[in-house]
Parts: sequence; C-alpha cells; structure tokens
Amino acid sequence: MKNSFSLDGLFDLSELTPTTQHHLRRVYSYLSTGIVVAILCFILAQFFPSLSGVFILLGSLALIADILLICMNTRSNWGRRFNFMSLYGYAASVGGTLGGTIAGMDTESRINNYRYCMSAFVSALIIFVMFSIFSTLTSNRTQIYGLATIGSLVLSFVSWLFLGPSAIIGVILGILYVITDTQSIIYRSKNYACDAVRDAKLLFVDLVKLFYHVYEYLQKKDKEKKKKKEK
Repeated sequence: MKNSFSLDGLFDLSELTPTTQHHLRRVYSYLSTGIVVAILCFILAQFFPSLSGVFILLGSLALIADILLICMNTRSNWGRRFNFMSLYGYAASVGGTLGGTIAGMDTESRINNYRYCMSAFVSALIIFVMFSIFSTLTSNRTQIYGLATIGSLVLSFVSWLFLGPSAIIGVILGILYVITDTQSIIYRSKNYACDAVRDAKLLFVDLVKLFYHVYEYLQKKDKEKKKKKEK
C-alpha cells in the first residue's frame, strides 16, 4: 500500500471517486468544527484573559496527543480520541492564546489588532468556503480548483474595498497551500489511508498559516505608516 505523497500525486487531476469525495466532505466538516472552536475560544479569552494558561496547556496536550499518535493505530478507539484531542486542542490554543494576547493590549492597539484579525479571518474563510462548496458540487478536480480559485479571488476583490490588498495576497498564498494539501489528502484517500480528522488538521494548519501571514502583513504596514508620519 502506497501512502507517501509524490509529484505524480501532486499533478494528478483525475476524477474523484464517490468514496474520495465523501472523505473530503468529512474533512471539511471536521475542519469547520475546529474553526468554530478557535473562534469561541478567541471570544472567551476577551472576557477571561486569565485563561491564557489553560489555552497554552491545551496546545501542549494536543502536541502530546500527536506524538502518541505516531506510535499507535489511529483507527483504534484511543487513536481516534487522541486525533480529536489534537485537532480541538490546537484550535482552542490558537484562538484562545491570540484572543488573550489582544485582550491584554491598550485600547488603541486592541482596536487595530481586531481589524487585523478580521482581515486575516476573512481571507482564510473565503478559501475554506469556496473549496468546501465546489468539492461538494463536482468530482472534477480541475473544476474544483479552478472554480474555487476564481471564487476566492472574486470575493477577495470585494473584501479589498474594506480590508485592503492584504486580503488578495493572503488568498493567493492560501490557495496554493490548500491545493497542495488537498492533493495530498486525495492521494492518501485513493490509497486507502483515510483519516478525516488528521486531514482536517492538515488544512487547519494551512488556514492558520494564512491567517498569521495576513495578520503580520497588516501589522507591518501599520508600523511603516506610523514611521512615515513621525518623519
């Protein structure tokens, strides 16, 4: 059984089987619950900043769960539990830690960082929604990637009016992340290495990378503007 990803898998655009398409739907459903957990923990941290230690602990437990998963069968009962613990632990840690950090800032910095978060979140959400919709509607991979890319870019141009060009930069990077990892997920699924929770974690990491890319980009641009004003 071949589970390793290769260039052949990366450029394979053959039709998705019903089984693989069903697997993708499960992956996106788990991913959506992970996103919801991250959002709820972000909001919770605004009201209870003292919980930051709890969110860091959850991230540490998720890491331990991932380490244990290397040494065990992920399809066993404990393997599935550790998989869920890992996904939701990372989601809670990312959302809660970021929320607690922002909650501890002064009023001006807090407002600016809320704006950064909104822009970054919209960029990530656009890609998630587009790929979720088109992977459900069609089994043709060329159509999924093409339509999802077009839809993401069109919505990015709309969001650009409110959030600035960083939304488009982030979406282009995010599309590349998601297409590559989706190809990897499909390849493993075709070779009977299905694990929807593990694959959801893979895409969750992509969305987090995209989120922080846009977030840091906006922070950098604001700092540059402040320096110009001071001069």
